[in-house]
Amino acid sequence: MVAPVEGVHSATYFNLQAVVRPMRSLLFEIADAAQEAVRSTEGAFENVEVGMGADGTPTSRIDKIAEDAIFKVLDAKGNPLNVLSEEHAFKDFGKPDTLVVDPIDGTANAMSGIPFYSVSLAVGQRDLDGVRYALVRNLATGDTYYAAKGKGAFRNGEAIKVRRFRLESAQFLVYLGNRAARHAHGMAAMPRRTRSLGSTALETCIVAAGGADLHAVLMNHAIGGLRVMDIAAAALILREAGGELYDERGQRFNMAFDIKERRNVLAVGDPRVLEAFK
Repeated sequence: MVAPVEGVHSATYFNLQAVVRPMRSLLFEIADAAQEAVRSTEGAFENVEVGMGADGTPTSRIDKIAEDAIFKVLDAKGNPLNVLSEEHAFKDFGKPDTLVVDPIDGTANAMSGIPFYSVSLAVGQRDLDGVRYALVRNLATGDTYYAAKGKGAFRNGEAIKVRRFRLESAQFLVYLGNRAARHAHGMAAMPRRTRSLGSTALETCIVAAGGADLHAVLMNHAIGGLRVMDIAAAALILREAGGELYDERGQRFNMAFDIKERRNVLAVGDPRVLEAFK
C-alpha cells in the first residue's frame, strides 16, 4: 500500500513533471521498451549465461533482452546520454549526463518466476549526489517509482514518503544470502519482521514508499557489496521521499559512477533506525 503525502495529489504530480517532462518521457519510454521485451519472451528465461558483463559477472539471457531493448531506444533518439551499464561498462557519447542502468535487478527472481524484478534507470553526473532523475519499474507488475531532484518521489503517479520508525512494529529488508556479512544476520533478528526479497532497487523503493523501515546490503568485504547500477535510481527516489542512504559507520552514503566499485549500504526511512543499532 502506497503511503500518500498529505496535501499532494496526482494533479500536482503532473504539474511538477511539466518542468522535467522530456527526461521523464525518455525514462518511461525506455522502461516501456524493457518491459515489452521481457514480456514478449516470458517463460523463456532458462538460466543460460550468454556472456560476461563488464563488471565481471555473468550475463543472463533476460539481462541481454532488456538491455538490447534499452539501447535500441537510445539509438533511435540519437544517443542523448552517455551510458553506464553492467554489461557494457561506460559508453561515452560526448554528452554531459550519464544514464546509469541496471536492465534487470533481481535476475534470479525473474528466472524463478518470482514477480519481483526491475529495470533501474538514473540520470546524472559523476556520482549518486549528482543524480537528477530516476525511475525504477517492477517489470512483472508494472509498478513504477519515479523522482526528479527537488520534485518529490512518486509511485504510479501518487506521491510517497517514508514512515516513522517504531521498533515494536519495525520491518527490515536485509540481504541474507551466502555472501552476507555475519552482522547482517544480527541486524535481521532485531525487528519484528524481516524479509529478503531479491531486488535492491525495489526493496529501497519499498522503504521510500513507507512499506519498510530499512533495506540493508551488508556483504563480506572480501566479496564486495552493491554496484552503483544497483542503487543509483533508488537512491534519489528514497531521498526525495524523505529517507537517506548510509554506510556501515552511519555516515551519509555517496558512490561514484564507477563500475568497479562495490559498497555496502543501508537504505533508511527514518534516521532513528540508526539509533536502534547502538
